[in-house]
Amino acid sequence: MSTANRFGTGFSDAGADAAVVADPGVDLQSARPVGKTFLSRGHFAGRWTAEVSTNETASQAYANLAASTKFVVGSLLVKRHASTKAAAPVTTFAMVKRDAGFFPEGGDWEYVVLDAEGRLEERGKLAPCARCHAEATGDWVFGLPIEAR
Repeated sequence: MSTANRFGTGFSDAGADAAVVADPGVDLQSARPVGKTFLSRGHFAGRWTAEVSTNETASQAYANLAASTKFVVGSLLVKRHASTKAAAPVTTFAMVKRDAGFFPEGGDWEYVVLDAEGRLEERGKLAPCARCHAEATGDWVFGLPIEAR
């Protein structure tokens, strides 16, 4: 099975990147959309639209996001992007809450980046992601903008 299919995106052909990750522990298919699609203010601000999804484990914490919010291990947040010009998918970013000590400099989140076809580009303790998410609302997570709620 390809990594993209393990991540549940359904875009990649089987075997394209099969041995990249032995146990991703990420099921993007389990994430359900939250709110409405909106113009991204973070990733490539203004050039992409975004749709946020969460798994059941993260849904309550995300719905009530505040400075004091703490997500539990196994929480999954997914942000799917599309071009504002062609509505074509571009990149998907995901965050998976891991055990304490996994990546303290990144809020103990694993960061995942998939390309437009759903193939894994990067995952793990990604410092560029952590730097931006350190400024987030609560537990390294940005909430939905008002127009998307």
